[in-house]
Amino acid sequence: SYTVAYTYASYLSGTKKISPEEAIPMLNKLIALGYPTAARYCIDNLERSGIHSSDLLALRGLCYQHELQPELAESELKAALAMDPENDKIQILINNLRKQATASEELPMHETLFRKGIKSLQNHHYDSAYFYITKANEMEVRPEYEAYKKRLELINEGGREILSKPGNYQGYMLKSQNLSALRLFQEAQKTLDEGLIACPENLNLILAKALVWVQEGKDETARLYLLEQEQQGTVIDPAVKQKIFQQN
Repeated sequence: SYTVAYTYASYLSGTKKISPEEAIPMLNKLIALGYPTAARYCIDNLERSGIHSSDLLALRGLCYQHELQPELAESELKAALAMDPENDKIQILINNLRKQATASEELPMHETLFRKGIKSLQNHHYDSAYFYITKANEMEVRPEYEAYKKRLELINEGGREILSKPGNYQGYMLKSQNLSALRLFQEAQKTLDEGLIACPENLNLILAKALVWVQEGKDETARLYLLEQEQQGTVIDPAVKQKIFQQN
């Protein structure tokens, strides 16, 4: 996701030769990956280059909504609807914005932000999750918020390490350990699988996969996996194996 976001943002922030129809899928992807501010900057650049459309205005409104600026969001969406009054998608965005505002009034803002962060986390948008939970923690310091914030910091740090040094196993370890700590076991295993593609037969990653299964309560899966690895020639210290199964 980091690579995709960086590629799209770099292209859209510099190009002057693209149609709104070509830009919109990339902007939607940036927003979905948790980079609304970068998407908004890209839209600003497109407009400076003379590229305009009601859909671009609406997307900027959506960016403001994700950035927790509802007044600016509604202003952009209204301008988009004025440009294209028959566009039902824009009216739906306005209605959703107003529903969200009504729902937010029923909860303290910090709880609303925390829930947004958890939803982003469940959708694997870790930067966005960190943004919302950090904002929640700034409004009201709570141990739960702080714990999630620290884990997300480490997940994102691991992601950056993977991006900058894909052949180094440590980024995969850091990211997977903290995903597992948040009980995102499938994502932790996926990260370790990616690490084993980049770093084949790395013992640390092999042991980490077994540990994630143990943390998930799947001890037998972990045992079978380690046995399979040993049958393929991997040497595993019995004391290390014993320590893994004591983690449950």
